[in-house]
Amino acid sequence: MRILVVDDEPLARNELKYLLNEIDSTLLVDEADSVEETLTALISETYDLLFLDINLINESGLELAQKINKMKQPPKIVFATAHDSYAVKAFELNALDYILKPFEQKRIAVALDKAKTSIVPVNQEQKLPTISIQIDDKIYVINIQDIIALYVEDGQLNIVTINAEYTIHEPLSAFEKKLPEHLFMRIHRSSIINKQHIKSAEQWFNHTYQVKLTKDIKLQVSRSYIKQFKHEIGLK
Repeated sequence: MRILVVDDEPLARNELKYLLNEIDSTLLVDEADSVEETLTALISETYDLLFLDINLINESGLELAQKINKMKQPPKIVFATAHDSYAVKAFELNALDYILKPFEQKRIAVALDKAKTSIVPVNQEQKLPTISIQIDDKIYVINIQDIIALYVEDGQLNIVTINAEYTIHEPLSAFEKKLPEHLFMRIHRSSIINKQHIKSAEQWFNHTYQVKLTKDIKLQVSRSYIKQFKHEIGLK
C-alpha cells in the first residue's frame, strides 16, 4: 500500500510516518507539506491512502479533499488533525476516518485496517458483499454498501437503500450481525446507520443528537450511543 502523509508540520509528518511503519513495515510512505506539493505527487504517483491535515499554511485540507474526490480514481482519505470541529464536514467529503492529534498508534492502526478493507486493487474484480431478504414470495439481494440505514418503526424493520426501501418482519439484531463494523454503527436501540452516508449531525432534545443521512433521512442518536457516535466520527 502506498500512502501520502500531508501536513505542514515536519514533526507531525515524521511521527505519523514512524507510527505507520511500526504498524506495517511494508508500507510505502511519502510526504507532502502543501496543496501544491500534494497535487504534484498525485499526478506522478498512484496512492491508495492519504493522511491529510485540515489546517495547512494558508490552505485548507477540506478544499484539497474536494479536488481529490474529483479524480477518476481518488485515494481514500483519513483526516489527521488537531481539531475536532470539522468531523461532520470531513465525512460529508467521504472521509474514511478522522483521527486527532496527538496520534495514538492503536488509532492509526484502526484507520489503516479500514483502508485495507475498503481498497479494491486496480483491475481486480471484487464481488460486493450482499444480504438477501424475502418479502412474500420474492427474494431481494441487496449490496451492503448501498444500505443507508435500518430502523424499526411500528414493530417492522425498514431497510433503506440508495434505490429502494424494504419493510420486513425481522429483528434488527439479526441484521446487525451481518453488517461489517467498519461501515455500520448502531445509534439507537431501534436503528443502525451506514457511516459513509452521514451528511450532518446537530444537537437535539434531551442532550441527544439528530443525524442527517443520504436521501435526507433523519434519525435520532440516543444518549446511550452518543459517546460511541462521537468516537466514530472523530469527536471526543
